[in-house]
Parts: sequence; structure tokens; C-alpha cells
Amino acid sequence: MPFLWIWTKPSRTIQYLLEKKSVKLSLLIWLLLAVSDAPNTALNYQEMFRMEPGEALLLMYIVAFPFFLIAWPLCAGLFYLVGRMLRGSASYKDVLWMIPAASIPLIWVAPVNYFMFMIMNGQQVPFIVPWLAILITAGAWVYSIIVVSKGTGIVHRFSALRGFGVTVIVAGVIFTFLMILSFLAAIFILPTMR
Repeated sequence: MPFLWIWTKPSRTIQYLLEKKSVKLSLLIWLLLAVSDAPNTALNYQEMFRMEPGEALLLMYIVAFPFFLIAWPLCAGLFYLVGRMLRGSASYKDVLWMIPAASIPLIWVAPVNYFMFMIMNGQQVPFIVPWLAILITAGAWVYSIIVVSKGTGIVHRFSALRGFGVTVIVAGVIFTFLMILSFLAAIFILPTMR
């Protein structure tokens, strides 16, 4: 089962997804990721638009899954193009089926995300708990980067180290794009909401 293999057999998980090419399994991964990640983005929307916690969480349940479905082929395209620029040989389809593997570790931090959502909305906990939650989440993100780097190496038929280089470049492109979007939102959208 790829949800368990990812921790001990990441290469096997990637190969499994490449062999199966299962739309249902990929959609399940994105749905679970959307549910897992909803509390994180809900906190941002709650603060930005002064929404109630329940409203923000519901909005994220509605928005996150379609967002991940749209981002999936776009991210795959970036990993494909950057990998090919670095002399990789993957097909776009292989990259597309590999990408969901990197999201599986982030699904497992759902309890931490919901716990942090409750803390940020007024639940009192010992000081160490939020730091422990941040540490667990950071660990899952680091492992996710390792998985996508390994997966990129597998599909492009080069080393995981070069796969990591592709991951860093793609992350830089996405970060730059999001910063531009945030800047445009700050200029054009936020002033109209005051």
C-alpha cells in the first residue's frame, strides 16, 4: 500500500504509481492532501478576511481539492521541462504519475494540522506543543522533498541529487510566481476590501 510504503520504500512507491497509472489512486491522494492541508490555509484566510474558523475551514474544503487538481499537471509540466533542460529523459506522463508520491508524507501530518488549527483558535496547550508540531511538519516537508527528488531522478533517469536540483529550481519558479501574485493582490484586491 503506497500510503505506508512511502516511509520505508519510497522508490517502490514511485514505481507502483508509475506502473498503476491509476486516476482513482491519484485523485484519492489529492483529496486526502486537500483535507490534510485545509486547516493550514484556513488559518491564513481566517486572518486575512476576518472569517470565522468554521467558515474558513469549509471554504478550504471546497477550494483545496480543485486547486490541487489544477496544480498537478502544471507542477508536472515544470518538473518535466526543468528535468529535460538538465538532460533528463522522462515523458510528461511519467512525471505526471510520479508527482502524487511526494504528497503522501504530507497527508500523514493531518492530525498535527488540525491540532494546530484548534490551538490557533484559542485552545490552551503547553508551550512545547506548537514547537513539536512545527518540527513534525518540517520533517514531513523535508521527506516530501526527498521523495520528489528521488522520483524525479527515477523518471528522468539521472541521480536523485540532480533530481533535487530540479526540485529546487521548480520551487524557485513557483515561489516567484506566488510572490508576484501576492504583490498584485496587495496592490489591486486588498485596498478594495477596506
